[in-house]
Amino acid sequence: MAVNLKVSESATRENRLGSITGYNGTLFELAKSGCAGCLQNKKRTFQTTSNCAHTHCINQLAGLAGTLVVDHAPGGCSASQICFSAVKSRIPAPPGTLQHARVISTDLNETDTIFGALDKLRDRVRAAYDRHHPREIYIATSCVSAIIGEDVNSVADELTQELGIPVVMASAEGLRSKIWASGFDAYCHAASRARLKPKNERNNTINYIGFTNLGQDKVNPLFERLGLELIALTATASIEDFDRACSSVASFGQCGAQSSYLCGALEDVCDVRYFQHHLPYGGIGFERFFRDIAKHIGREEDAEAVIAEEKAKYMPIIEENKRRLKGKRVFIALGASFAYEYTRLLKELDIETVHAVAYHYDPKLDNANQEEKVAAATDVIELKLDVETSVNDGQAVETLQLIRKYQPDAVLTRGHDAGSWGVVEGIPALGCEIGLILMGYRGLAMFSTALADLVTNNNMLKNLAKHYKAPFSANYDNLAPHSFYRKVV
Repeated sequence: MAVNLKVSESATRENRLGSITGYNGTLFELAKSGCAGCLQNKKRTFQTTSNCAHTHCINQLAGLAGTLVVDHAPGGCSASQICFSAVKSRIPAPPGTLQHARVISTDLNETDTIFGALDKLRDRVRAAYDRHHPREIYIATSCVSAIIGEDVNSVADELTQELGIPVVMASAEGLRSKIWASGFDAYCHAASRARLKPKNERNNTINYIGFTNLGQDKVNPLFERLGLELIALTATASIEDFDRACSSVASFGQCGAQSSYLCGALEDVCDVRYFQHHLPYGGIGFERFFRDIAKHIGREEDAEAVIAEEKAKYMPIIEENKRRLKGKRVFIALGASFAYEYTRLLKELDIETVHAVAYHYDPKLDNANQEEKVAAATDVIELKLDVETSVNDGQAVETLQLIRKYQPDAVLTRGHDAGSWGVVEGIPALGCEIGLILMGYRGLAMFSTALADLVTNNNMLKNLAKHYKAPFSANYDNLAPHSFYRKVV
């Protein structure tokens, strides 16, 4: 699907990709329905709080080197970025390149919602420029600015002319989409409009799009064996990084949720091939992905040599951990791509996945070749990967009910509090790595070691569970999983 950067905002995932947040069944049926174009979303009669696309758009934009964000929103919407500033200060990066995220709020109030706040917005953008002298400014819209009908894009165009730097609107209203990953798309759309330029030449670089460059030092030597230099378009990427990326030979992302739109934009605007149907995690994933890239640039023999060396180096560790993990059962609650990537990793370790929760599901992504399937569907077909699965956007009650139903030996999760529900049941939870750090046989060895250490030392959690008192009523506490689903619409 072509990415249209001529318009001021990206379409939502629901409308653009047919993404869903409600499903229960099997991965096979989920992938089959998605590939056939007949995937249907299930709605709920009750749901707990989820997450917001607004937050995820701003935390990505604010980390880009040389920029700042003016958040046209109430102060509370902007205040949520404090935690992301602290996180970004720990991301590995060259000395002198890190700074706290710069987010300046217009602090919309009741008066602004009645009389409008575009003059206030202009003043904040000018003040931000005078104070920080950034190379570009992004203006993030919000639910409030959208509801009162503020013409933010016109102000952005006006200030671009006045200040002489790109001032770009990022359509980050949380109410536009029920899928918080639409916030990543808003970030990618705005950054692409500001930073991507068509290039005629090709260089020896390959683009990685993700949250952080953690683990890049471990995988750089693998790509160098193919004659490639890795460019990380992540939280600290500069304008120059994006400029070089426009001439790369290929792109791949950490997952479809965060990376699809920017990878698709690079493919559409700059003709940089987007590889998305094989992700490089675990041994099987790495082998398929690395062979795809090598074939694209004509370095198949080098790829086979790298694969053989990595396998020989790390398989003894993996085999020992398989012995330690024999008979274990695991529950997964992760983002759209990684829920099923970890399902495949567990299969490589001969571990049963009792259930996999994905926070949303995309039946297709933003690559130009729509014949290519998303990674989860590829695994279903190529590896006959099938598990019981459900899709929920961080619905705590559904996750708790499922954990209680299956009583696994471990919960694999990342954020959104799924791990805490395992802990109160006396079940250890592992905060999963994502991105480059998990790539290849080394990543599988690291993950299997962490999991083996976790499940063999859980006495404290068992004792903790004995003292936990649920805050729910008995009727609520004993609900069956997916009790709140309405008929498919």
